[in-house]
Amino acid sequence: MTQPAPPSSYILKDLIEIALPDAVSWWPQTLGWQILGVLVLVFLLLWAFYRYRLYRFNRYRREALKAIATIEQSCGQSASQSVMSDVFLVLKVAAAHVEPSLASHLDRQFLRYLDTSALLAEGFDSPAGQCWLDGLVQPGITLSDNQTQQLLTLANRWVKRHSNPNQPGLVWRRDGH
Repeated sequence: MTQPAPPSSYILKDLIEIALPDAVSWWPQTLGWQILGVLVLVFLLLWAFYRYRLYRFNRYRREALKAIATIEQSCGQSASQSVMSDVFLVLKVAAAHVEPSLASHLDRQFLRYLDTSALLAEGFDSPAGQCWLDGLVQPGITLSDNQTQQLLTLANRWVKRHSNPNQPGLVWRRDGH
């Protein structure tokens, strides 16, 4: 059995292959689009750097929220006195990180700072908040389960919402922050 031979045609004999056009470039051809592309790239890099700085800056918030969640989980197992002092310690450390002058306060001024820095309408500076502070000093005073839950909710809300004047901004400040 013999293999068939390809057709030999005198028409295809002088066929010349045509040249294909160049591929279309993805790089913009005009200067305006190139400048816009560079500006968008610079903006994205600055935004990513800002978000990274903000993420690193808010580490204390994440740690405080994690500590409050741990306190909430152990709330049923430990005494109210322990919960009160643990919540106070977490809030005090976070508040002292924001406003170092508050580190020595254990009075209504501390409660007012907690309320004003997070814009809490009904918050820590209340009879329940004063009872909380009194319970830290006098072991006989304890909070009810409802008040303890309210305290934990307020603590969570404060950590998430409080304003920090040292927070990095999009524009670099000249004072080194």
